[in-house]
This record gives sequence, C-alpha cells and structure tokens, in this order.
Amino acid sequence: MMRPRHHSCWFASAICAAVLVIGPTEARSYAAHAGALPMLMPFASDTIRGLVYDSLAQRPLVGASVIAEPGGQSATTDATGRFVLVTAAPATRVSAFHLTLDRTGIGSLSAAVPAGSSVRVTLATPSSRTAWDRLCPGVVREAARDGVVFGTVRSADGRTRIARARVRVTWDKGPPHAATGIRQFEVRTDSIGSYYACGVPAQDNAYIVTYAPEYASGLIAIAGDSLPLRKLDLFAGRLSDAATAAPATTQIVTGFVRDGTRRPVVGATVDIDGIELTEKTDLGGRFRFAAAPTGTRMLLSRSVGYTPTLQPIDVMERGMEEVQVELTRSVLLPGVKVTERLAIPVLLAEFEEHRRAGFGTFLDSSVIERKTSIRNVFEGIPSLEVTGRDQSEFKMFTPVLSFSGSCPVNVFLDGRKSGTDELQALPKDLVAAVEVYVRQPNAPAKYRPTQNACGVVIVWTKMAFRR
Repeated sequence: MMRPRHHSCWFASAICAAVLVIGPTEARSYAAHAGALPMLMPFASDTIRGLVYDSLAQRPLVGASVIAEPGGQSATTDATGRFVLVTAAPATRVSAFHLTLDRTGIGSLSAAVPAGSSVRVTLATPSSRTAWDRLCPGVVREAARDGVVFGTVRSADGRTRIARARVRVTWDKGPPHAATGIRQFEVRTDSIGSYYACGVPAQDNAYIVTYAPEYASGLIAIAGDSLPLRKLDLFAGRLSDAATAAPATTQIVTGFVRDGTRRPVVGATVDIDGIELTEKTDLGGRFRFAAAPTGTRMLLSRSVGYTPTLQPIDVMERGMEEVQVELTRSVLLPGVKVTERLAIPVLLAEFEEHRRAGFGTFLDSSVIERKTSIRNVFEGIPSLEVTGRDQSEFKMFTPVLSFSGSCPVNVFLDGRKSGTDELQALPKDLVAAVEVYVRQPNAPAKYRPTQNACGVVIVWTKMAFRR
C-alpha cells in the first residue's frame, strides 16, 4: 500500500490548503463522502484521476476546475467531486480552482503528482477546526459562533496597510458574544494590517466596519451561509477630520443595472453607504455618483418588481471599474397577500425605554447630525465637563455630590464598558444616539458601576440599532 504524501499550501493569511496525494486505498475513505467509487485499476501515466474535497463543508467540491502542469489540460469535477485528466505527457502538478476557494481565502489547491501510474490525487481544503486552530490560537470555539472572517485593512490608496485599526462585527441573530453579552465584538489589525474576527455566526447575516483615527469604511454586510471561513479585505477612506468623519477623498462611481436577461433596468434606485444622495438609472440602465466617499461601501439597488440587491464595492482613490448590478425579478403568487411586520431592534427599544423614563439627557440622530464632531456631541450638556486640547484628545467629567471636585464618566458603547479613548476614534456619523446621566443613581441599573459614583454616558451606534 502506498503511504500518503502530504503537501501544505499556507498562504500569507496563514490558511492551510491541506493537500494529500494518496494511493487507491486511502482515496476511498475520502470518496465515501461523495458516494461509492469504483475500484481503481492501473491506468496510463498520461491519465490523472482524483477527487477535490471541501473539508470545511464536509462534502465534495462540485464544479471545480482542475488543471495539469505542464500542458494546461483541464477538467471539471463532477457531482461527486471526481475528475479525470488526460495529458499529452506525464504531469508534475495539478491545481484546483473554485469560487468557494476564493471566498474562503484559500485561493487554490495544488499538489505535486508523484511518478508512477497507480496514484490517485486528492485535493482537500483544511477542516474548520484546523482553520480555527491556526487562525485563532487560544480563542474558545463556541457552538453556533464558530465562523472566522479575516482579511486586511488598507487605505483607499490601495497600498497603505493600516495597523491597529478597529474592526467591529455585529450580527442579527444567534448567540451573543460570551465576553460582551451582546451580538457584537471588536478586534484590531496587527502591525501589517491583518485582522482575524473569530466567533462570527456562519449561518447568520453579519455586519463589519473598520475605523481608525484618520480612516473609516462603510458598514459592510456579510450574507449568512454555510461557510465557516470567509475572507474580506477592507479599504478605509481617509477622513478630513478624525472627529467629524467627513470624507477627505471622494471618487466618481459609475455603473449599470440589468436584469437576468442582460436588459437595462430603467429608473432603478441606487444608493451608496455614506451618501445621502440617491441616483436613478437612465434609459440605458446607467447611474453615476459624482463624489462617493472612498473605501469599501455597500451599494443598494432596487426597482419595482425586482428583489433589492446589496453588494460591496471598493471606492478607490485612483478610480475604479464600472459597477455591474443584476436584479432578479420578484415572484408574486396570485391570491397571496404579503404583509411586512416592523420589528424594533432590541437595543433601539432599550434606548426608547430609557428616554421615556426621562432621567437623563438624550440625543438622537436628528440632533447628532447637526454636531460638528464627536466631541461636540457632548459639549453643552448641563453639568457634563468636556476637557482636552483638541478633538482627538478629550475627557468627560461629572461632579461628585459627596465631595468637591469631579470624576471621569463611565462610558458604555453599545451596551459594553468602554472609555473616552474609544469614543475619540469613533466617527460621528456612526453614532445613532447618546444617553447622559450626570448623577449615577439616575442611570439604568445595569450601567451603574460599583467601583465609583461618577456619571454615566451611553453611546449607541447605528450598527447596534440594526440588531
């Protein structure tokens, strides 16, 4: 029996594409997941038979392109993940490509073909456990939150990697984060701008945004699916002012909207995250935004009779290709009346409940949008003292009734304990609402720390209110 040969392709992202080149006996254990395979018989050296297997989803990878080198002969895997390559000369290597491999960041699977005529080549992705252990060392893998989203954060110039940028992930459903108690957590990029968000529910929609003192992206939606490993590179646009989050760089964005038959959709509405202006498509289905903020943004396209479509776009400083949108016609069943029920997100309902109680000072988006900076949001609130040299270095204090003087406020961001240093880096346009309790006893019970008697400031972001 031939012993397995192992070949590992570890990319810069540290994702292992564990590739096995194995003999007929070992191949049958992989093939069992794809159905029974016939007994392998000796075959010519110019013929390569094999299997491409997705260990992440524990099933064969159907429709993968397999290419032999040298020669370039290609084949496509069938419904059981099997392929047969007939080459003009003995091949030395085979590689597999598939959209799933691109989405997971693996890119491709590749293995050397050993000499001989009785080998079967199996190309396999790493399992979800292997990927987690390599990308998330020391992080507990929780049930229903075993997904990993990873990538790099760069400036919209396309070259500059942003170190120590914040990457915040939120989701609609599923279990909350064990540490924060809410459906949200945050990580930072490392020294080369890479991030690893470990603990994202793979089956549920998630939302991700990155920001730093001088940069910010839009709020990007990640559709829930069965993939526990997803790669998402983010671009952050430069801000003219770290406190106001106003874009310093903008770019023209053009594109067209078509239906499934490639015909233009006339009069479709197109929106880009970060722009209040809405555009309509012309007679050719084309649209144009003259000044879109740079960075990764979400583009929303919708038209009567079609299903709305959300897709991320990278608005780069050097310009970008035209955006292509395809809308799918909605299916309406005769005699069926569809009604929509408005569900108020949990955290938004919590804010409204606090406001009705009336024990603090409350600012909503209608007030915040008129403020010039994140610091300016808190200036002017009675008995709240805002100090510091500039917009990026400010502190907040409230008086203490039991003795003369003041003490630093207790800051909570989206329901978790935070601080003014995190608020300094938070773009104002991401803030949906603010609660200020100058006297701590007036604050909701869950936001009264036992360590001190200082006032409480609660900041809610737009991402939190979507949950």
